[in-house]
Amino acid sequence: MAKGGKREGAGRKKGSLNKPKKGLLDMIQEIYPGYHPLLAMAAVANDISADDVMRFNANKEVAQYVTPKMKSIEVKGVEDGVPIQVITRTIIDEA
Repeated sequence: MAKGGKREGAGRKKGSLNKPKKGLLDMIQEIYPGYHPLLAMAAVANDISADDVMRFNANKEVAQYVTPKMKSIEVKGVEDGVPIQVITRTIIDEA
């Protein structure tokens, strides 16, 4: 009798597509050979004729796939026993 628990090689392989998604991707590839949504978004992000909002949103979406998300950090107010100083500078354009 088989015992429960994790077995080597059991289950769906990591990253494998389910049948509906695989079928949809196959249909898209039939009509648009070589199409990849990430490459299409990158093309929009770099299209200077597209409006700025569309380019910004495309860049934001592409960035999720190529850079790790930044995490927030807590600033406690003291670094190496010395309180952190905040210096604010205002640049005035006299031109």
